[in-house]
Amino acid sequence: MKGLKNKVALISGGMGDIGMAIATRLMQEGARVVLGDLKAKDAALLAARFQDGQVPDYVQLDVTRAESWKSAFEQVVALHGRCDVLVNNAGVISTQSVPFSDIDFQEWKRLFTINVDGTFLGIQAGIAAMQGNENGGAIVNMGSIAGFVGSVGGGSYGASKSAIINMTQQAALSAARSGQKVRINAVHPGYVWTQLVDATLSKQFGSEEKALEAVRAMNPMNQIVSVNDVAAAVVFLASEDARMINGTGIVVDGGRLLQ
Repeated sequence: MKGLKNKVALISGGMGDIGMAIATRLMQEGARVVLGDLKAKDAALLAARFQDGQVPDYVQLDVTRAESWKSAFEQVVALHGRCDVLVNNAGVISTQSVPFSDIDFQEWKRLFTINVDGTFLGIQAGIAAMQGNENGGAIVNMGSIAGFVGSVGGGSYGASKSAIINMTQQAALSAARSGQKVRINAVHPGYVWTQLVDATLSKQFGSEEKALEAVRAMNPMNQIVSVNDVAAAVVFLASEDARMINGTGIVVDGGRLLQ
């Protein structure tokens, strides 16, 4: 994709399956990548995942703390001289599947603190770090199709992802009108097949084969959204090919929202 060679990107939640898929695709496009994560650096996992010898850099990042974001960007700049791209990928799902009336308030606050506050702080820190770049920068937030529709048992997660939709619009328009030269968009995946999803659904349905069949059946294309599908959309929005795309989102769900 156009304009990613030698760009510098920070990915929050970088040690997860989606984060590492985004890192891989960015590096294939010639970008220099820094993974940010609350987890301690797992050198063995990174070496196994990035077997071509190109291992991304790593910084500790707690997305719920403004000072942690500031420190992360300072480290990225110290390593590479600047930052051009932020992927606000860090997020959590709910441990509960209950009617909306039964959502535990502490669980509600946990999801909003990480998914919403974490994205908010990332956008602020990203604009501060990138607005002085000659060519500005790009921020890509991680939403979900859950932010567009209701659900029986996923009210806290869906509401948190719905906030990402409008936050992306608000931040994008504000940055553009303020002359900050930072584009802000979002990617909204459907059910993405990760190791966590595999383990959870295989247990729920009795086997991986039955779990895969159930997830395919949700999708009009009878296929499953992969981490690479999500990564491709993220990297496109980060690239100069998307230079006139701002304040919007790409849904990556195989048409599931059409039903």
